[in-house]
Amino acid sequence: MATGHGSSENLVRLVRKARWYRNRLAAMSAAEIAHRMEEQARRRISRLYLPGSVTGFNGAGFDLPLWPGLADGVGRIAGDARLLSDWVENARLVRAGQLSFLGIDWPKPDEAAADTLPDWHLDPATGQRWPDDRYCFDISYRHADEFGDVKNVWELSRLQYLQPVAAYALVSEDAAAVTTCEEHLTSWVAANPVYRGVHWSSGIEVAFRIVSMLVILSLVGSRFSAESRATLMRSLYQHGWWLARFPSRHSSANNHLVAEAGGLYMLGALCPGLPGARRWADYGRAVLERECQRQIHGDGVGAEQSPAYAALTLEWLLLSGDLGRRLGQGFSPEFWTRIARAGGFLKWVTDSAGHQPRIGDDDDSHVLGNGMGVEPTINSVMAAVAHATDRPEISPPVPVRHLRHALMPAPPPNGIWPGGFRHFSEGGYSVQRHLGKGAADHLLVFDHGPIGYLSIAAHGHADTLSVWLHVEGQPVLIDAGTYLYHAGHAWRDHFRGTVAHNTLTIGGENSSEISGPFNWARKAETRVLNLKDSPDDWQVSAEHDGYQASHGIAHVRTVERAGPGLYRITDTLRGHSAPQRVEIGFLVSPAFEVEAAGTGFRIRDERGVVLTIRHAGGLAGWLETGRSGPERGWHSPSFGVRAPAPRIVFAGELSAGREAVFELEIHEVGQ
Repeated sequence: MATGHGSSENLVRLVRKARWYRNRLAAMSAAEIAHRMEEQARRRISRLYLPGSVTGFNGAGFDLPLWPGLADGVGRIAGDARLLSDWVENARLVRAGQLSFLGIDWPKPDEAAADTLPDWHLDPATGQRWPDDRYCFDISYRHADEFGDVKNVWELSRLQYLQPVAAYALVSEDAAAVTTCEEHLTSWVAANPVYRGVHWSSGIEVAFRIVSMLVILSLVGSRFSAESRATLMRSLYQHGWWLARFPSRHSSANNHLVAEAGGLYMLGALCPGLPGARRWADYGRAVLERECQRQIHGDGVGAEQSPAYAALTLEWLLLSGDLGRRLGQGFSPEFWTRIARAGGFLKWVTDSAGHQPRIGDDDDSHVLGNGMGVEPTINSVMAAVAHATDRPEISPPVPVRHLRHALMPAPPPNGIWPGGFRHFSEGGYSVQRHLGKGAADHLLVFDHGPIGYLSIAAHGHADTLSVWLHVEGQPVLIDAGTYLYHAGHAWRDHFRGTVAHNTLTIGGENSSEISGPFNWARKAETRVLNLKDSPDDWQVSAEHDGYQASHGIAHVRTVERAGPGLYRITDTLRGHSAPQRVEIGFLVSPAFEVEAAGTGFRIRDERGVVLTIRHAGGLAGWLETGRSGPERGWHSPSFGVRAPAPRIVFAGELSAGREAVFELEIHEVGQ
């Protein structure tokens, strides 16, 4: 029976893999197909032959990178006792081999063991080891379920957890912390022969690692042995050569391309003596200038439709731009203007306690790290934008302490926003901010934009016409989150799917058709039908065609301000068809309790009722939490974590032209 079960699993995996390749190919243009064929040819060549100048490169005699201002900045921010305490604790855990990423603890070393270095290829969730001796492009990491989600081992090998260890070592002159950095870096190089193993398979992972090595070598590399310095300079060259050889193009040219360009620019600029450094820096700078305009809309919205990925893209741009300034290689005014607009949008969707709606994918990625836990990356990046663009009003409302502020000091927290209503026409969001009298402080966001960037919209969700609501600095109507990537399968589909979001579904179908963990066979197109842009009396009507082909129906949603703290959402169907079975959901933060109230529901916590949702129409309402088969009422507060959450559901038949109306009344907390 075990053999039969294994054969069945293998068949499922083969079918899934074939389907992935079919769908991925369908998303490619003719030009991209030609590029992929050329790329495959280069991969095959590199599998069989690598220049001796790469494999035998001698890193001895090359100057270590010295990031201008980094060491001085670390000394300055180390005066913050809480930040320094975080670094001390992180160094203690790393030294003890107690590693934890993405909510998963790595196996602890035996107490008697002298060696606490990581097993760089061990998946801590499955206990399986990824191959460490196979050519990197021969490892099918997207379809290797037996090893687990590749993101786990990739997270470790970004080496970001060593950045604060190096910072602590610099300010404390702790020789043991220096040794920890040196041993971990050289261990990684020894365990990952050039272009062998899964850690060489993805360009963005190579880029993350480049920055970690540049930071650590800049801070404490001079205290490493001569042999270690030569080893690490050789590895940096091999990282740069590989990254330049296999750049992301076409439908893959999203944040991955920005990261690769940033990695090459910083490596070339900080290690000018390496062969090819000038070419890497020039290429990286040109790509960053171009992609800044492409991947951030003119109104500041990140093109990937994810605040978390917008912040990641911004961090790459900021670090590169700041380094250019320090080296007298300033980026263009247009570059900085677009960055400031992106920071402005993030400030608009930040509530009074520093929370943002978790729209689209969010895998807690960052370039500079402060430890091993989940970090407030968006707020920290906003503070960096405020400094770099001299726009203090962009600074978040909460204090932030982070290693990245060694380079771009965080201005004081700023809790002042331009209040009222703002329509972001290019990015496709309408935002209401209320901080004045007459109602509780709140943030309302309405999504009427595309689901993502480029043909595959890799990090977008089928959340078209969704709403999010925060009250008094607390998320109330929330996004389901992300949970998992490659190993998620059905759960990945659920968390990207329409029923996991605060919008309408027909027959339980997705408004955009999923065709893989980072791909879509069909994407809903949205258009704004009517816009009434008045601070006290605004209205936005938009529709999408996601159900046009399957049901002959367009979903129309109108969101409007009906008074202080009062909003009306009206859902209708437009088209010629029979009545449709619809389901309209509102996912509620598990920090609140939900109770029925007439034709609607009250949402409360220990302080009292925060929000009332009332329904006018013929739909039946109920509450569901943590259901399976089908999945309903789940959220992912951080990558790799899944938990139940209350979901308010209104369901029934809705005919074209008939309305389902909801009133959202925000209450003063405690009243």
